[in-house]
Amino acid sequence: MAAIELHIANEMLDHFETIRPHLDGHEFGRRPSPTAMGVTILDMQMDGAPEQAKTMEVVLHLIDGQPKVNAIHYWDKHGIFLAPVVPFPRKVS
Repeated sequence: MAAIELHIANEMLDHFETIRPHLDGHEFGRRPSPTAMGVTILDMQMDGAPEQAKTMEVVLHLIDGQPKVNAIHYWDKHGIFLAPVVPFPRKVS
């Protein structure tokens, strides 16, 4: 489980509450962004996140007017995107 920052515009915080149950993790802290006005940083413990992840982005889509999690993208402390690890199927002989 990794501790990761999720930056959210303040006006989107209420919408985040509707998708929180669909995330594989939980929030353990919240603070205003020191560099961006109108942004709140949520400190999240995320199961299955890459160990080196520092920040995350939740990609949503709407189904019948309700937001659903489509993907979660992670970046390391240098801002480098962390590609998901996809296991290749083993060749059976």
